[in-house]
Amino acid sequence: MKKLHFGVLISMMIISCGLFESNDTDSIPDKVYIALQGLDQVAIVDIDSGKVDTVNIDYSEGSNSPHFIVIDEINRYWFVTTIQSGYVGRYNLDTNELIDTVLVDYSPALMVLNENDKKLYVSRMMPMGGNSGSVSTIIHEIDYSNQLDMFSSNELVVSSPAPHGLAINQEGSEIYVTSNTADWFYKIIPKTEEIVGVVMDENSPNVESPNIPTNRLKPIQCVSLNDNLLVITCSAGITHDSNTGINDTIPGHVQLWNTSTMTLIDTVQFSWQSNPWHVINSSLKDEVFVALGGDVIYPGSAGVACLTYASDTLAIKWETYSEDFEKLHGIDVSEDGESLFVSGRGDGNLHIFNADSGEKIKSISLGHNPSAAGISAVYK
Repeated sequence: MKKLHFGVLISMMIISCGLFESNDTDSIPDKVYIALQGLDQVAIVDIDSGKVDTVNIDYSEGSNSPHFIVIDEINRYWFVTTIQSGYVGRYNLDTNELIDTVLVDYSPALMVLNENDKKLYVSRMMPMGGNSGSVSTIIHEIDYSNQLDMFSSNELVVSSPAPHGLAINQEGSEIYVTSNTADWFYKIIPKTEEIVGVVMDENSPNVESPNIPTNRLKPIQCVSLNDNLLVITCSAGITHDSNTGINDTIPGHVQLWNTSTMTLIDTVQFSWQSNPWHVINSSLKDEVFVALGGDVIYPGSAGVACLTYASDTLAIKWETYSEDFEKLHGIDVSEDGESLFVSGRGDGNLHIFNADSGEKIKSISLGHNPSAAGISAVYK
């Protein structure tokens, strides 16, 4: 009996001292997938070691320009859009091997997932450099329920051009879309194809004309929160009035919306040079994190901001700016909610921040002129 008690005591000491390997996933670092438009690659960064692996994106001859990435952790896939060659690619999340591609047409941009129904929704690129895809009014639905062959299953058509910003609610029953050029916001119910649209800008000259570009707020991305709330980032900046021929400057906006009533609740404004770009919500707190692209003519205008939305009120918790940041683009948060990952499209780095304070922890180089765009984080 004494030997038994002694053995139990030793076992407890070993376990409490951590001499046996723990199955606690907190010890497992994040991986971050980053679309490298300039290199036709997707980088896979081990945050703990800083090691960078790459996957070549070579669906067609010439430039493919991978732009945005989403990850289905349930079904173990990751997806990437290619704005130049027009494809969506699906990969095995465990092996990073290409499974299949589907041709969407010009300039597929952002994506959201319905992991339960195995549906992928894809928006189109906003006007950039004469991009011919800018005339699209389509949100593409892709069915990836077949393990080897995904296919375009529907096209959801809104009344405005360049439907770029894209979000989905937690139930997967509603899709939210923003027009980058017309400043209109839409709610789509995929099962019935019902579409409700409202103007985002009370100062818009086209309050009743969703098909006419105004190029004022220039919404970039939206994210669905809880309790029927949604945030939208608007890059704004310099706008040109074709009637008067006068240029004006509009502050960058982050808007908070009620998706049940389709009404604007609150707005936070940044400088007109700030260029609010991609946005992600915290899984732990009533907070969102925004990548501020900035303006290269104004060093120090690029940064990252944390906004709270408690009591349906937007408020800035912290802002971090640096002359080392150039054209910050994609943003995601770690599994434990403690770290932020932000891609520098201009500076070629993956920047890691403390999510609570905004302090920069470190930067990881992504190569020579990678033009780093959309990112998505996942646990190993």
